[in-house]
Amino acid sequence: MTAEKIIEQIKKDTDLEIKKIKKDAEDQAKIIISNAKKEAEEDVKKILYDGKIKSENIKKIHISKANQDIKREIMNAREQIIDLCFSKAHHELSILKGKNYEKIVENLIKDGMKKLGGKCSIITSRAADKTIAGKLGLSVIGRIEKTGGVIIKSADGKVTLDYTFDGILEREKGKIRRKVGKILFT
Repeated sequence: MTAEKIIEQIKKDTDLEIKKIKKDAEDQAKIIISNAKKEAEEDVKKILYDGKIKSENIKKIHISKANQDIKREIMNAREQIIDLCFSKAHHELSILKGKNYEKIVENLIKDGMKKLGGKCSIITSRAADKTIAGKLGLSVIGRIEKTGGVIIKSADGKVTLDYTFDGILEREKGKIRRKVGKILFT
């Protein structure tokens, strides 16, 4: 499954979740605003002697607080959706198999070889990685428990590149969060 299909699937899955969360947030917003208005009206009655200006200020403060609470709820809901996207992407990568997996890992290894000047060895995470390494003329120096991808070491062992799916997701998390946020919420 390509990254575009993963993102498309994630978008489809999250569109439904977004609608539900937005509906819940709007319902909660109505309740919060309603409660804030009621509270503001009660305060106005209690402090009527201070005049209309003072009562309007209190009402504005409550509505502003309610709006801030709503914004915070929406922001938290968005964060939950983005975290769900990361979990879904991690899962999709962990079950990626066959030619799609091999093509991705081969491209990652080639990129690492280019950065390290060609001579390198790899630490695999899956059995398929060993076959890919052999195809590219690289030696395998170990195995690591990751969801997929490889770790590439320079010939002298001084440089290590983490091309595991876990490592890439962690390194690119900020950039991916922004892209997912733009895709889902704009």
